[in-house]
Amino acid sequence: MYQNEQPSSGGSGFALGLLLGAVAGAGIALLFAPKPGAQLRGELGESMSQWRDTASKKFKDVADRAGSQLNDLSATAGRVKNAVTSAGRDVMDAASDASRGDGRSRM
Repeated sequence: MYQNEQPSSGGSGFALGLLLGAVAGAGIALLFAPKPGAQLRGELGESMSQWRDTASKKFKDVADRAGSQLNDLSATAGRVKNAVTSAGRDVMDAASDASRGDGRSRM
């Protein structure tokens, strides 16, 4: 109906918001927990390391899938190029044969 409508993200925006909310909530909970500073810093560092590792793995998975899809797209484009080139040659050969057949071009 509207020309400026964006396609839905399929829930990925919700999942990202949920993830960021969980991280923020966990950080705030740790900050307000009654623990000694060294223990709190250690737990924060460990928690951030785990989140970093998880994010790194997810990024790698997405990059791998994108690379695979790019390779598939490249192969498909190559097949289309070959088909178009072959069809163009066939048209040129047919036109050449037709022009030789009666002395004039039928294009």
